[in-house]
This record gives sequence, C-alpha cells and structure tokens, in this order.
Amino acid sequence: MSAVQLKPEPGITVEGDVLAVSPGGQLIWTPTKAQRQAFRDARSARVEVAFNGAPTNPMVWADWGEGFSEISRAALKDGPNGLFAVLPARGRQLQRLRLDPSDTACRLTVTRFEVSVSGALGADPRGAVGPLIDALKPVLGPLREPIAAAYRKVRGLGARPKGPRTPRGGGAWRETYLHANAVARNLRSVHYGAPIADQIRLNEDAPKLVAFYLPQFHPFPENEAWWGKGFTEWTNVSKAQPQFVGHYQPRLPADLGFYDLRHRAPIAQQVELAKRAGISAFCFHYYWFAGKRLMETPIELYLADPTLDLPFCLCWANENWSRRWDGQEQDILIAQQHSPEDDLAVFRDLARHMVDPRYLKIGGKPVLVVYRPELFPEAKATTQRWRALAREMGLGEIHLLCTTAFGFADYESHGFDGIIDFPPHAIDTDEITDKVTPLHPEFTGKVFDFPRVVERKLEQLRDVDAAFVPGVMPGWDNHARKPWSGHAFHDATPPSYLRWLSGALSHAEKRHPPGEAVVFVNAWNEWAEGAYLEPDRWYGHGYLHATRTAMSAYAPKIADDHPLVVEARAGFQKRSDTAVLLHLYYPELTAWFAERLAPLMDQADVLVSVSETWSEADLSALRQAFPQAYVFVAENRGRDIRPFVEALRRARDLGYDVFCKLHSKRSPDQAKGDQWRTRLVDGLAGPEATTAALAAFAADPKLGLLAAADARMRMGDPGVMDNNWPHVERLSAAMGLKPAPETPFAAGSMFWGRVAAFAPLADQADDAIGFEPETGRIDGATAHAIERLTAAIVERAGYRTGFDL
Repeated sequence: MSAVQLKPEPGITVEGDVLAVSPGGQLIWTPTKAQRQAFRDARSARVEVAFNGAPTNPMVWADWGEGFSEISRAALKDGPNGLFAVLPARGRQLQRLRLDPSDTACRLTVTRFEVSVSGALGADPRGAVGPLIDALKPVLGPLREPIAAAYRKVRGLGARPKGPRTPRGGGAWRETYLHANAVARNLRSVHYGAPIADQIRLNEDAPKLVAFYLPQFHPFPENEAWWGKGFTEWTNVSKAQPQFVGHYQPRLPADLGFYDLRHRAPIAQQVELAKRAGISAFCFHYYWFAGKRLMETPIELYLADPTLDLPFCLCWANENWSRRWDGQEQDILIAQQHSPEDDLAVFRDLARHMVDPRYLKIGGKPVLVVYRPELFPEAKATTQRWRALAREMGLGEIHLLCTTAFGFADYESHGFDGIIDFPPHAIDTDEITDKVTPLHPEFTGKVFDFPRVVERKLEQLRDVDAAFVPGVMPGWDNHARKPWSGHAFHDATPPSYLRWLSGALSHAEKRHPPGEAVVFVNAWNEWAEGAYLEPDRWYGHGYLHATRTAMSAYAPKIADDHPLVVEARAGFQKRSDTAVLLHLYYPELTAWFAERLAPLMDQADVLVSVSETWSEADLSALRQAFPQAYVFVAENRGRDIRPFVEALRRARDLGYDVFCKLHSKRSPDQAKGDQWRTRLVDGLAGPEATTAALAAFAADPKLGLLAAADARMRMGDPGVMDNNWPHVERLSAAMGLKPAPETPFAAGSMFWGRVAAFAPLADQADDAIGFEPETGRIDGATAHAIERLTAAIVERAGYRTGFDL
C-alpha cells in the first residue's frame, strides 16, 4: 500500500511522493467496509511497513473501537521483509491504524504498508460491556459518535498508567533489583536537578555556608599499604550494595566522575559548582600525625593555585587512624602523639595556610576547627599556646571552633570560641530499623527517618546559645564502609535538606552580627558516608539547587516597585490586541530576544517579566533593548510558569486577546538546550510564523492554543507522566480538567494562545496552584504538570488547540 493511501495528519506534508515529517506527525489508515468485515473477530493485527528514508523510532497504533490508546501500540521492529509490528486485539473490530513514522524531522516515502490479521478472537476483550455496545450501535443513530468519544475518554482516563509498574513476584529482592536496574539505565529520581546555569549574587552580610571537604580521593602510599594497591575512597563507594528494601546504594558520581584529586581540573570544577550553589568556603579535613601529613596533596595544590578562588579553612582530624572501616577500631594504623612541642609544630604548619588571602575569617579572625578536642591531654593549654603563637606570628586573634563529634559538648572549658553541630553524631532518635525489610540475614545496621530527624534538629536550635554553630547534612549512609552494619538516614531528599538548611541559616543570622553568621554542612564530598552535595546519578544537581535556594534568601533582590520598573510601566502604551509574554530569567539573553522580536514590534506589544535576582544594570539594559515594553518582577518559582500565570492576569487586565508565550530557556541538562530555545522561538515568533498564527486566531475565534508541529507531545507518550500524575490530578481537580492519554501539549512550554482560553489557570490563586521552592527539578514539579495540562485548560474554557504552525 503506497503513501497516498495513508491520510497525512498535522505534522506531515506531502510533496509529490515524498513525506516531510515533523516530530509528532501521523499517518492514518482506515480500512474499507469490505476490509473491516474481513478483519472482524481477529485475534491480532500485523502491520508491515517499508520506507525509503531514515525515520527514527517508528510506531504504530491501533483503534479497536475505543480510540488510539497506550494499551494498543507497538514499536516497529526489523523483520524478514522490512519493519513489522503485531498488535493484540482490544475489541472485535479494527477501526483504524495510525503510523507515527519518526520522532525526528525527516523526509521519506512509504513504499509498502500492509495489514493482515490472525486467528479468531474468541472472548470479547472488551468484557461484558462489548456485546452491549454492539447491540446499542444500530439504535444510537447520530448520537453514536459523541457517546463513543465520551466513552473512550472515560476509559482512557481509567486505563492511564500511574507511573512505572513494579512486576509482581520476587518480593524485596526484586524491588531492590528494579531500582538498581533503573539507576543502571540512567533513570532518575523525581528530585533530579539540572546543572545550575548562572552565578549567584549574595549580600555582603549574608550568612556563610561552609562545606567540610574530604581530600582522600587519590592514591597515596600509606593507604595502598593498609588497604591495597590503588585504593582510594572510590574503592569503598563503588562496591556498596543495598542492605534493605528502598536503600539507595550504590551512590555513584555524575558530572565529576571518579575524580583524582592529584589533578587541578576536578578541583576547579568543584569550586565552580560550589560558587554557583552559594557555598562560601570549603573546610578541608587536615591530617597531621606528629609531623607526618597524610592526604595533603589536594590541599597543597589548592594553596599553590590562587585561581581556585573559593575561600577555605582547615579542620584538624586529630584522632588516631585505625581500621575502623573493617571493624578493627583497636588496630591503630598511625597514631597521634599530642604534646606541647607537637602543638607548636602543627600550628606553624596550619599558619602558613592562614596567611593566604583566601583563608576564611569570621569577624576578621582566621577560622580553625578541631574535630575532637577531648583527645588533647590538656586542651585548654593547647588552645592557649595556639593563640599566643598566632599573635607572635602576626596573625592576630584566631577563631577556634570544635565539633560535637562523638557527643562532645564542653567547648568552653577546653578553650574554644564555639562548637559546630556535626551530624549525624549525637543523633539517636527516630530510628526505624524495625520498619525496613533487610536484604541480608546478617544485617545489624541502623536506619533513621531523615525528615523526622530534620524536624527534631530544627526544634533543638531554639534552645542553644550563640556559640553553637548549626550544622546540617544532605544525608548519611556509611554502608559503603561498613556493609551490613552501617547507619543510614532513609528518605533524605533535596527538599528535606532544604528545609533543614533554611532553618539553620535563619537561626544563625538572628544570633550573630551581620556578616558573622556561619553554618557548616557535612559534607561536600563524603561519598562513602552518603553525605555529599556533588551531583550523583540519581539526584543530579538537586542538592546543589536546594543549597542555592536556601542561600538565595540572602541575595540582593529587586522589587516590582523598583523605580526603573515603575518607569517602564508608567510609559507603557497599549498599541495592539496581541502581546508577547516574555519571561527573561537570564539577563544575558536580553539582546538576543530584542533582536529576534524586533520584526514583531509593529504587530504586538511586549510584556516582560524578570527575575527578582536581576541587578539595576540588568534593568537598565532591558529598558534600552525594549523601550516600549511593559515590565514587571516575578518570583522565580516554577521557572517560567509562575511568571506566565502572572503575565496572563496582567494581559487580561490590559485587554489583550492573543498572546505568544516565550521564555529564556537554557535547559542546562541538555547538550543543545540553547539550540532548542532558538528553534522554538524562531518557529513561533519569526515573521512567517507570526503572520500565520495571527491569521489562524483571526479566522477561528475558538482557537485557544497554537504551537509548532514539532513541539507536539501527548500525555500518553512514554515517560511523559511517570513523575507528574500527583500534581496533574491535584490541579485537574482544582480546575475541573479532564486530561487523557491523547491530550497534547507543547514541549518547551512556548506557544501562541488566547488570553480567555487560559482563564481556568489565571483564576487560580497562587496558594492553590502550589509552586514549590526551586530545587532544579527537570520533571515532576507543579510547573511540569501545568505544561502538560495546557490543552486540557484550553478545552475546559471551551476552546480548541492546534499544532500545525
């Protein structure tokens, strides 16, 4: 069967015998009356297709009387005579077939399209309702099609997938295997965060966030002698296995890989990641044993390279090094030899770091942390020696801190200025070990409920004095070092860590003079203890985004009543019934958008929303680039979607009819994110596209949404709804929406629309919509749910959608 016998749907155009296919394009085959009779009662349909061209991921769908749905589709695969697919019957009558030739743009010819059926159907797969439907068809008359359509929609909603399915059988081991397999396939948590694409600016008096840093990620002779040739911290990390159902192990690095800290490149990447997240300094663990240094290579490299421009300080891990990892804590590998002479020697070595201009100071004093002060024979005498030597060496006064490791609390009598909370030390509540299912009969570890621990730690901050320095952790799980006997804090996620960090920062800011508040996080890179901010394969940059969001509370912000913003609105004059609703988060793209939107200025007004993180210089550049634009400031929740809701409300108040929604999309999780933005913007706001869009809205007053054909996706497409059902269902109930697997949406959330068609969304209060704090999620947030619901919103308002621009 040739291509001309297949009806092209939007997304496919015919040029002679050649099909020009855009992503989402479809070909429909409808059997004749005689063919339908011959196909009746088939058990399955076999489709064979041959192409001239190079389509990608061709797919075929069958309509057995209830419309095209997820339960009756198949990917075409190689066969003896080309590509083929077999579709099991879902009804007694094959009504139509749909061919999706390619999910990328291409040109091709369908040289063969053949359909055959096999077997007698036997029992009606529609169940008991099947014969009733057949009996009613002759008497329904003109009501048959609308009733059938309603039935298909209801059935589709009932059959929609609720995310990835877990096959039955296998119990705990199978669940654990499925999660490990998901990680191996590069699937991601719903909390997975994209890379941070821009720098953060903080107020000069913002609290400082200091991350403990482990320098053990490189081989050195002592470790190789004690643990084997080539040993590094990655040796423990990579061999970890889950110990109970739902246990996230192994924890594997993403962007930075299994780095080697003998080299500058990974350290430079760490510095950049930390700065973008709002981290103020690294606190390197420093290892000194009576004049013998261990793991000093990364610190010495950092000290020698002033281009590594993140501040730093040191924490002396002043305990013996034993075989604690394999349970032999009494087997000392290298011991401390504390003495007055050693006190002076170690401080002289520490002091050469303190004179570096990057060294962290609080109140003008260099910060020195000691891990376990109770191990000193006379701690107060040691600190007094250090203070005297610091003054003698010209360092002045120093700020001495210790930690709560192993339950230590008496910092003052030991001569310290304050004490850093060092979780998970001293946490012995909210244990849930009896509620998990172990995967090994020898499991003797402990499991704690991380969200409950967070609430407990925040409550404890109410009763501490100003010398108590809050400490937080993104999680903790040391089973990589102690298989079957470690401690794990279960259900640690970026949002729960964000809550803890935000509370700690707020507490510190209230208790200290401006610029002297500090919070420590354990840790930047304790991979074998499951306490790290660096991106991993499951959460991506989620913890870095959460860190940035907490620190953003202390960033300079512009308000909607800023003089330049007020001036822009005061001088604004409405010249058209069409508006471009542009959200500019990245100020560096202002000129880029001004150039591309220049041809539209005679046809549409521009309403620009900007982030509250913009500077006054950014606003001035915007006013020069868009002198006639309406400008307002929008909180950056929900990326471009929260500003879009506010823009809709303002566009309605200003009397606009049609709009073009654009935003400064970067998609840092994709290698070609900027190219995607260019394609979307040019395909919507280019001169030809603009003319076509305005003509379409003028010709059809019920057109509510218009997008490019290659942006069209459906809610039923694979993976689209895996993480999005909870918010989709919540918002659908609030707005009275009826989404289905066939409901389309514009990937990238750029499209043309009619203001009135989006009233169900614009009428919702922000609290009801429920935008979450930003953690960089690439899926599963409220904004993603709204993107997928745009067509359902438009339908709810009585309008239609089109994807043929």
